[in-house]
Amino acid sequence: MTAAHNRVRLKHLAQVRSSNVDKVIDDDQTPVRLCNYVDVYYRDRIDETIDFAAGSATSKEIERFGLRAGDIVITKDSETPSDIAVPAIVDASAEGVVCAYHLAILRPDRAIVDPRFLFWALRSAPVRQAFCVRAQGVTRFGLTIGGIGSVEIPCPPLERQQELARQLDRRLALTERLIDAKRAQAQLLLEREESTFADVVSGRDRPGEKAHSGVEWIGEMPAHWTAPKMVHVARQETGHTPSRKVDEYWLPEACVIPWFSLADVWQIRQAGNIEVTETAERISELGMANSAARLLPAGTVILSRTASVGFPAILGVPMAVTQDFVGWICGPRVLPRYLYYVLRSMKPVFRSLMIGSTHQTIYMPDIRSFRMPLPPIDEQAEIADRLDRITGAFRGAAAEIQRSITLLAERREAVITAAVTGDRGDAVTVAHETAVTSAVPATAPRASVRTMVAAEIIYRHRTVLRFGRVKLQKLLYLSEVHVGIHEVAGSYRREAAGPFDGTMLDRVEAGLRESALYDGSGGDGAAVSYRPLALAGRHDTDSIGADRLAALRGLVDLVRDLDTRAAEMIATLYAVWNDDLIDGRQVSDDAVIEGVLDDWHAEKRAKFTAADLQHWLAWMKRVGLTPRGTGPRTIPTMEADLFAERRV
Repeated sequence: MTAAHNRVRLKHLAQVRSSNVDKVIDDDQTPVRLCNYVDVYYRDRIDETIDFAAGSATSKEIERFGLRAGDIVITKDSETPSDIAVPAIVDASAEGVVCAYHLAILRPDRAIVDPRFLFWALRSAPVRQAFCVRAQGVTRFGLTIGGIGSVEIPCPPLERQQELARQLDRRLALTERLIDAKRAQAQLLLEREESTFADVVSGRDRPGEKAHSGVEWIGEMPAHWTAPKMVHVARQETGHTPSRKVDEYWLPEACVIPWFSLADVWQIRQAGNIEVTETAERISELGMANSAARLLPAGTVILSRTASVGFPAILGVPMAVTQDFVGWICGPRVLPRYLYYVLRSMKPVFRSLMIGSTHQTIYMPDIRSFRMPLPPIDEQAEIADRLDRITGAFRGAAAEIQRSITLLAERREAVITAAVTGDRGDAVTVAHETAVTSAVPATAPRASVRTMVAAEIIYRHRTVLRFGRVKLQKLLYLSEVHVGIHEVAGSYRREAAGPFDGTMLDRVEAGLRESALYDGSGGDGAAVSYRPLALAGRHDTDSIGADRLAALRGLVDLVRDLDTRAAEMIATLYAVWNDDLIDGRQVSDDAVIEGVLDDWHAEKRAKFTAADLQHWLAWMKRVGLTPRGTGPRTIPTMEADLFAERRV
């Protein structure tokens, strides 16, 4: 085993500069390109490929915080101490970009430390744990310049550093390419799984005489098969939503009938369940009797026809469905499992029906015209069994690939630590800080949960035409203070659009992009909308927790159909009311409304009337959206009027 490398405090290896350049553009300052938190957090390298934000800075700030090739930028605050001091090295193509706040610049003394080696050292387990120990805070954690400079860095001779950096660059570049290739393999397996269905359910891969079905998507099929309309072999049903305006239909104690809605489509789309038995909501017999909803028997095959279009499932228990689904109760000539696979093979048909359509919907006349290949019952059972096996094999292979990706990532971190510390053994030597904190996780738990909360909110607004950044921010605030998802960890200022944390929202949007879920585009503020990416709808809800997920969905359902203006009023009213409870003030409708109009932001009185606010305050009480004096207090932005009568 090679002897462990000497350790030197970071302040003796590099200059440490903590930036205070904010995002506000001042016309009296020089326009600059800003390197922001997310540019560092999600990248190893700061280079010209980044679309840097526009900003401004003074000449002194440009001199002090302008980036140079070989600089290392680290994040200096976080929601968790284990996810701090994330490094990225500056490429020559990014010289002149200015480092923004929430970041610190490390400018290596090249006479004693190689920049690339220092970058890898900052990623090693002992150094990450040392930063974790030095992070200060309770709900948010930060690093001081002194704390950063006091961290000890393994420091072999300079020539050895350069050799180790070259080895790590070369070896880990291969690892990254291998991980990317495996991710592509997993995606290809999913695509191949889908492409298998059409040949099998149509019988094209079976021996024997063929005849044309007369249906374009089926093509040729065994001559003894038929191609009837689905409605000729299964009774078609649809669903409905009992009126939300009639409270008697939605009494909790009376809502006992499972009711499959778009809130549950993740079970089909994300989890890939063939059979469904659980629902997020239930309806009452009275509500069902006074609507077009029907109780469908177990074995009914359903298909999502709006929003997440074209995802089938089989009901494992009797339940009702919303109007977003169509169902088929199979007759004696067709098996539910076979019909399920027929629908899975019809994705090209569903896509063609939506071309040129404003709304992502398959309309009922088109659905009633669907035709299907129909073999004898025994052949249907054989085909369904075969496709069960094929699906299981594809998914098993995809899961194995994912496990190998995880192992590669773990091995990558072990290689970095072994090289940097000088430990060539199988076990990585961990510094004394291990006694203070547990091993650093590979991902940031709080950031991950928050990203999944945002993904859930966006996903449940997918059918809403106008949904953007302002409404997302209001729901993130309410998910923290009302639902109790503390990992959202906002620091909310009293801005014109209500409770707002721009830094947190930037990180959320970066996390959504990094996770291939959603991409925010279209400008700043309310103009931002969210475009679904490859994994949209497949976000991990397990990290939120079952109880909190149910409460979050209930919250979103309350405000989903409200416009942004209404959501802003509700969130602002909630925040004023909640802050008053935290401060121990007496709460009344007049006091809360006054707090919005007079104490929140100068623009509120121009935007809202007392009557507007009274209407939504009454609505909040009616639906149970009332605060308990918990969660973070909002941060004032208005200067106090010393002559105003203080609210008590």
